[in-house]
Amino acid sequence: MKQFKLVFVALFFVVSLGFLPVALLGQVYHYQVGSGSTSLEPGSNIISLSLAGYGGPRDGRFSLRWEKIGDSMLQVADMTFTKDKLFIITNGEVRKYDKNGKLEVSTIGNLEGLSLLTSDDKQLYGLRNDKEVFIAKLKNKMRWKSAGFKLPVDDPVAIVKDGKNFIIADRAGVVWEALPTGRDYKLQQLAVRPGIIDLLVHAGRLYALTDTELLYLEPDGNWMRKAIRNDKNLPEEIKLIGADQGIVFGFDGRGNFYKAGQHTDGNLTASAVSIKKGAERVLIVSLDVCGLDGDFVNLLKEELAASYKLPKQAVLINSSHTHFAPVTQRWTTWGEHCQRPDSLYLRTTVKQGILDVAKAAIKSEKEANLYFGRDTVQIGRNRNLRGDNLPYDDAVDVVQIAYKNQEASDVLFLAGCHPVFTSNEMDFYKLSANYPGEAREQLVHHSQVRRPIFLQGCGGDINPVDLDYKVTGRRLANAVKGILDGDKLQEIHGDINYGMDTINFPTRPWPKEDLLALKAEKEKLVGDLYAESRVRWANLMLSYYETGTMPREMPVYIQTLNIGNWKLLGISRETTTEYSLAVKQLWPGKMVSVAGYSNDVSSYLPTSRHIKARIYEGEDSFFWYGQPNVFPENVHEVIIEAIRKKNR
Repeated sequence: MKQFKLVFVALFFVVSLGFLPVALLGQVYHYQVGSGSTSLEPGSNIISLSLAGYGGPRDGRFSLRWEKIGDSMLQVADMTFTKDKLFIITNGEVRKYDKNGKLEVSTIGNLEGLSLLTSDDKQLYGLRNDKEVFIAKLKNKMRWKSAGFKLPVDDPVAIVKDGKNFIIADRAGVVWEALPTGRDYKLQQLAVRPGIIDLLVHAGRLYALTDTELLYLEPDGNWMRKAIRNDKNLPEEIKLIGADQGIVFGFDGRGNFYKAGQHTDGNLTASAVSIKKGAERVLIVSLDVCGLDGDFVNLLKEELAASYKLPKQAVLINSSHTHFAPVTQRWTTWGEHCQRPDSLYLRTTVKQGILDVAKAAIKSEKEANLYFGRDTVQIGRNRNLRGDNLPYDDAVDVVQIAYKNQEASDVLFLAGCHPVFTSNEMDFYKLSANYPGEAREQLVHHSQVRRPIFLQGCGGDINPVDLDYKVTGRRLANAVKGILDGDKLQEIHGDINYGMDTINFPTRPWPKEDLLALKAEKEKLVGDLYAESRVRWANLMLSYYETGTMPREMPVYIQTLNIGNWKLLGISRETTTEYSLAVKQLWPGKMVSVAGYSNDVSSYLPTSRHIKARIYEGEDSFFWYGQPNVFPENVHEVIIEAIRKKNR
């Protein structure tokens, strides 16, 4: 007993002098938390992507940008790369061209009748006007010699080597594949596209260049537009294309030399936060995409479940809804270039990005405490409803993640507002995270913030009040900083639980005769963007009738993550602002956040106001989303009552 008293007195003395570490004083950490981020920027395997968010302009918006890097002052007839060397045909002669834009004097000599050039990693191939193929080994002294075979394509305009095969386009627009059969080659037709002037094989894909477009040959044999010349971000008249070490280059008709790249702010991001207490873990994923299809999200959740024994209902995937990200979901009634995602980007960048940040978050979990704060900021306005005192949830919710033995915190912040405006006309064609990206950029300079992660709220009918997205982002970031620097943070404590509920609404499809009448009416308006969309919608609905696949229900998914005394609801579709306001009223005075655009973005989620007024959110948007019909007028009341009854 005497020894205990001595120890107690000694501890009291040490504490009073401030020498005892904080951890020994009983600091309690309630959760294990980790986070991760990665870029969603297109990699070198992607030349160009269609931008999502807007149905117009009719020809599309694409991420490709050409940067002029040289001027040969020559008429270049063809080009090819091999082993980091660029060879061109000019004046019937093959010359080596420096990729920095300087013409080298070395030549391979004349080959009478030489018209086209291609290569592999061993030699050049020259195609003469008489269809005979010549080769030149890649040596110090290169000389042409006959390859001993011909490629019998009439009037060829482009050739490219693809493994052991040749691919040739003729002036009629027919694309041929030449397959080796002994010493000769057998031709088979691959596709047809009038106007082809050059071909390129890049990252396992075949591209075709016309005077105005860059096209990709899809596995089903259809051509998909990947870029189109315009007077905004793509005015260059590129006539030849080639690739070296993952970089695409081009010549215009005047001999100017270009390097292809992405027109981007460089800030498209995927982030994740993993929060664990006891045996339960939840994963919150934030993506700079316009939206994702529910079936894609479900497959991702199944993969995460298999890898980490993480129930699907414990994973929330939120889209920021930036209108300046690549297409990542099906837009069946839009122009063809927007109707489906680029499979390579979706698989190698988006899907892999989600898996990577989930792994990083789970593997980096360590002791942390969570703090919730809320303030308001008027970054948006109700964009289409008319009248006074229109609904708008101007709340900014912040969850600070304070790690043990780490000065800077991770920060989740949520606001509901469309990322739709740009700072200038050129930015309309640029890849960008928009205001969420600007807000994150501002927050990383705050001394308390290590990794800022944005969640989109219920901004379906809310547009920014400022036309410059950078102003919106800075205003949002300042509101978050104010919460972090102020005294409004409350500690989150308690267990973790979660659930997923589905509320189904009948589709009530249009009768066939009404669809046929709409189609006949709109087909008369040739070239009209909106009329064309309606025709595609009518055709889609008619195809459902023909195949017996008309959707019967329009599901709305409600996900609830209870992280202690903080409740995060994730609602699918483009959730309008009144849903957030109504959900919070179910738990007055509690820490409740509502994230729309979660797990599935397949239409707007309006209220009776939008539907009765027949404005975009309540009517027109359902055609663009390829839905059989709008929701019933009482959709809001049904959903809120279902949430109230479940009381998760």
